Amino acid sequence: MLTLAGMDTLRLFNEIARCHSFSQAAEKHGITQSAASQRIGQLEKRLGITLIDRSVRPLTLTDAGKVFATGCADLVDRYDRLERKLATLIDDPAGEVRVAAIYSSGIELLNKVRETFEAARPRIVAEIDYQQPDEVYRRVVEGECDLGLVSYPQRWRKVHVTPLREERMAVVCTPDHPLAQQTVVEASALEAYPMATFDVDLPVGRRIRRYLREQGVSPVIPFSFDNLDTIKSAVAVTDRFAIPPLRTVLREFAAGTLSAVELTPPLTRPIG
Repeated sequence: MLTLAGMDTLRLFNEIARCHSFSQAAEKHGITQSAASQRIGQLEKRLGITLIDRSVRPLTLTDAGKVFATGCADLVDRYDRLERKLATLIDDPAGEVRVAAIYSSGIELLNKVRETFEAARPRIVAEIDYQQPDEVYRRVVEGECDLGLVSYPQRWRKVHVTPLREERMAVVCTPDHPLAQQTVVEASALEAYPMATFDVDLPVGRRIRRYLREQGVSPVIPFSFDNLDTIKSAVAVTDRFAIPPLRTVLREFAAGTLSAVELTPPLTRPIG
């Protein structure tokens, strides 16, 4: 008999089959990687068959896993359609809210928002999928999600934009970096140090570069990256600084692994 817990396991398997990663699937489902692995292990034990080849990276499905994934996706889809149909017969709203968000919108923050929302609306499941900005926009325009979260949202056409917040940017570096010894960093002081920043094809990457040009600053940028986590990692192990949203480095700042210093003139990143 398929229980709600069993359905959750099927959804988890679907996600692992899609992204070929226990850790990514676990993060999307709000559980640990170990818990995700245990759930799939129990499923394989119950079925008496191996679904995932764990000996290679990225993970791949076995032949049996591919067959199961096809049937599993169909089963989950039919169940969701049935649940939505039943929801129309009662006053208590039910169904799914699909959100596409850029990676730097904050996985931890959005998970907390999702938990609060689902506690208030227990019959509604909120699904959050993290993508690059252009993919978030495409999904919204083509109706593949209910709403998207992006930075610098006013550049997007064919969509309605609701401003959410202005995120203050800060200079981030290692605690022993010369910039970390200051209480406020003037943009002009950044010229002397190498920088890690976002790729120029990302809105935030273009805005940071424009800000620096406006301040007459041309720091050395040996490399740029397409995601915030890689930027933070690069800063943590090199002499580079970065200018990310302050909110996104609060955990590292509290742990003492990175320092965050106020930037002037101020720079903010709009989210909508």
